[in-house]
Amino acid sequence: MKRIIITTESGTDLPKERAGELGIRVIPMWVVTEGSSRPDGSFPAGEVFTYYKKTKTVPSTSAVNPQEYIEFFRALRKEDPAADILHIAYSSKASSTFQNAAIAIEELADPGIFLADSLNVSGGISLICEKAVEIAGRAEDGRAALEELKNWIKRARVTFLPDSLEFLKAGGRVSNAAYLGASLLQLKPQILIQDGKLVASRKYRGKMQSVAVPYLEDFVKNNALDKSELLYLFSTEGFSPELMEILEKRAGEMGFQKVHRTVCGCVISCHGGPGALGIAGFTEEAD
Repeated sequence: MKRIIITTESGTDLPKERAGELGIRVIPMWVVTEGSSRPDGSFPAGEVFTYYKKTKTVPSTSAVNPQEYIEFFRALRKEDPAADILHIAYSSKASSTFQNAAIAIEELADPGIFLADSLNVSGGISLICEKAVEIAGRAEDGRAALEELKNWIKRARVTFLPDSLEFLKAGGRVSNAAYLGASLLQLKPQILIQDGKLVASRKYRGKMQSVAVPYLEDFVKNNALDKSELLYLFSTEGFSPELMEILEKRAGEMGFQKVHRTVCGCVISCHGGPGALGIAGFTEEAD
C-alpha cells in the first residue's frame, strides 16, 4: 500500500485543528477587498461582515491559480517522493479551482497526483475529506482511493439556510424584489447543493431559533441520511452557539453516532452572510 496524502482548498472549511489531526493539507483560496487579495484563513471571517457594513459591497473571492497549485504539489512531492496525492477540489460548478488544479496536474505530468471534483462547498467538502482519509487508510493507491471516493461524493447531501438574503442580494444571486418579499415575510430559503450547483428549495418562515431544528429534521428525513455515518453541522459567524448545541443534541437523539461542527471561513461567508446554518451527511445508498 502506498501512502496517500489528502489535499484540499480552504473553501472546504475544515477546522484547522481537525485538518492537522487527519494530516490533510490545505491550500488557501483568496478574498478580494478594494482591489487587494488576501489568503482565506489569514484573517477572521467576521471582517467580511464588517467590510460589507462599511461599504455595502460583498468582498469577491477567487480560486487558487494553476501556478499556486504547481508549487503546492511540488512541495508535497519533495516532502514524500513516493506518496500518492489525492486532491479534493471545491465544486467545479461553483469555482475554477477544479479546472486550475487539473491544469497544474497536467503541467506537472505527475502520475501520482489524482483529482476529485467534490461537487460541493464548505462543510460538504469537510464531510468528503473525512471519508477520503478513511479510504486512504485501506486503499492500495491513490487511483483506487479516488474511484471509491467518487461513490461517496454521489451520496453526499448538503444544504444551508441563510439567516437573511442580504448577502445573496448584494452578490447578485437574488433579485431586490425577492429580497424584500422574503424580508417582509421572514422567509429563509433552503439552499441545496445539487450536481455541484446552489439551488433554492423550500422556504422556512420565522427566526432561526424556531426553524433550525425542523430544518435539520426535514433534511435528514427527506434525504434518508445514513445515521451510522458522520454528520457535519456548519455555520457562519453570528450563529448562536447555544442553538448549535441544541442541534447537535437533536442529531444524537435522531440516531447519529458522529456529529462534527465547523465554522465557515471567508469564502462561504461572502455568500451566506452572518448567522447561516448548514448540514452535510451521506445518504444510505447512492442514487
